[in-house]
Amino acid sequence: MTQPRPQRASGAPPTDALVQALMDDAEAGALLLDPQGAIAMVNPAAERLFGSSAARLRGVAASEVVRTVVAGDDVVREAFRTAHAEREAVLQTARGGEVPVQVRSYRLGKPPWVLITLHDLTQMRRMQQELRRHERLATLGQLAAGVAHEIRNPLAGIGTSAQVLLKRFEPRDERARFAQVILEEVARLDRIVTSLLQYARPRTPELRSFMLSECVDKVIALAADKIQNAQLRLETHVAPRLAALYIDPDLVTQVMLNVTINAIQAMPEGGTLRFEVAKVRRKAPPRGPGRRAEDRGGNRPPGQGWIEYQQVRVIDTGVGIPRGVLAKMFDPFFTTKSTGTGLGLSISQTIMQEHGGSITVDSREGRGTTVLLNFPLEKRNGERRQHDARSERPDSAHRR
Repeated sequence: MTQPRPQRASGAPPTDALVQALMDDAEAGALLLDPQGAIAMVNPAAERLFGSSAARLRGVAASEVVRTVVAGDDVVREAFRTAHAEREAVLQTARGGEVPVQVRSYRLGKPPWVLITLHDLTQMRRMQQELRRHERLATLGQLAAGVAHEIRNPLAGIGTSAQVLLKRFEPRDERARFAQVILEEVARLDRIVTSLLQYARPRTPELRSFMLSECVDKVIALAADKIQNAQLRLETHVAPRLAALYIDPDLVTQVMLNVTINAIQAMPEGGTLRFEVAKVRRKAPPRGPGRRAEDRGGNRPPGQGWIEYQQVRVIDTGVGIPRGVLAKMFDPFFTTKSTGTGLGLSISQTIMQEHGGSITVDSREGRGTTVLLNFPLEKRNGERRQHDARSERPDSAHRR
């Protein structure tokens, strides 16, 4: 542990409290900030997290190092304002990497020094995702098969009968309105059953070579009316020289469309909807069981190093998501919408996992939401090209 530079701030750091906090948070990255907001002390975990040595980080303004993917978000300023704070965020590192972390801050002494600890959530979230997956299959796997027959067949009969009645009534007949209500409710129940089946028994992706930017184009076309009606400003940026990936275009489009509709609904008074497609580096999650053995991270060592992804960002400038809601967004059947099933993001998460990727949401109330869709660049793609040359298209830059 390096020592703080006393000339950076008046007063000595609260050493006893610092040592105790670091002992309690031994596995987390830790930064001690002097009263001017400069980095005074760095532990080894923080050096690894930011990919930089303590000598380079010491004396640097912490706000230049601890940065999130949300524009205008200032973790350091918040830490100096409150005695103790805790939240989740996606940090950007100096080398272009992204790390989901749990941020804890402690304000110590007078003038105030601040201790910030950063827990890497990559491994934790992977374990939680696998646990949810097994729980979901255990509780809903057997139910799904019976639902199709026990609910859908009666619904079809009700819907057919209501259509017959509707044809027999005059348009101005009050009974026609009730028949129409029956049809609408049958359609709603059918959507719920379809979502339940899709969540409980997701289909295996049918992978083929495809550009993520083409999925973005299709989503924009599908949502064009909603974007126009909401009077949103649309922005897109696609990095040049991105290769095609092996994905299921229909499933990926489904995920992007679901996220896009959520973004549009978060901007009832207008705003900016932005799509970005680029290559990023993120810390490699540990291997876990998957539907396909070849989707487990290529030949990289399990849980080590950084891997490259192609990432789609869907960014809105809407109302943002409260922290209490953000923590439950991927829980099955959780929804804040009066007409929602609460399965859209759960299904999207499953689809991303089946592609060997991930979906992450970072949001601040009043500032907007950023959704990150990460698709790993794996060596199996190159191997599969030899067996699927007919569907391969040459890599090319996609500019707008």
